[in-house]
Amino acid sequence: MSNVINKALIAALLAAISLTSCGDKEKEGAQQLYAEGKAALEAHNYQGALTLLDTLNSRYPKQLDVRRTALRLRAAAMEGLAVDSISAGDAALAQATINLDAIRPGFRHVDSSVGLDGYFLPKGVSDKVMTTTGIQARVSDKGFFYIVANVQGRAIGLRAIEFTDGAERISSSEISPARIVKVEGSESASFNPEDLEGIGAWLESHQGANNIILVGSKGKANVKMNDKMRRELIDCYRFSCALQAQRLASLKREKYERMLATARDQLANLPVEGSDEQ
Repeated sequence: MSNVINKALIAALLAAISLTSCGDKEKEGAQQLYAEGKAALEAHNYQGALTLLDTLNSRYPKQLDVRRTALRLRAAAMEGLAVDSISAGDAALAQATINLDAIRPGFRHVDSSVGLDGYFLPKGVSDKVMTTTGIQARVSDKGFFYIVANVQGRAIGLRAIEFTDGAERISSSEISPARIVKVEGSESASFNPEDLEGIGAWLESHQGANNIILVGSKGKANVKMNDKMRRELIDCYRFSCALQAQRLASLKREKYERMLATARDQLANLPVEGSDEQ
């Protein structure tokens, strides 16, 4: 009986030692990540500091004391990253605005029918409903490049637009028949940005492209692309890119302004390292 009790006590003691050892290793690991995060912060490597401190949280969830101490460090890293990013964002936004201002004068806005969004067209291009077989490039109010295609007096089951430059060609995605508008034997449809993936950039790099094929389920319609039409397509694509670049730069700046406000709010409410409040 005595031997059984001794073995049980020894086993319990070994288990306690093992748990203590594991706890010590976890605490050491957490403290090591904290120290590395602090060093990264002092070196102004704010993103690196955030990565290390996030790793501390996920890897050592039971090390509450170390994690609590790291909260202020993380807020300081957020503040530093936000300040640096806002500075870089100001430069990017300024450049995007300059680029957009250089292009914008060549466009005018068209107010569409009630209930429909307006759009931009190059100045000098008619906004009247297309009355011939062809395409028209446009830029939406939200800054997206799209194309309206029209097949006059024929029903080809319009599905896609194809551009050719000699043996090279690129095609839009196929659209659903539900998106075709039929009026008096003619067909028209809008091809959205997702339908035109890669086409704008392709036209920029293939300025010898001279043929457009309106592809349908029942036939095709060929349209000769002249220099004016090619220029309108490329100008609309570039205007869209400039609008999107400015929008993205503005959104990024707003994101880091929110981050800065959050970080400074946390710093104002978290105890200072080494204070009695910890």
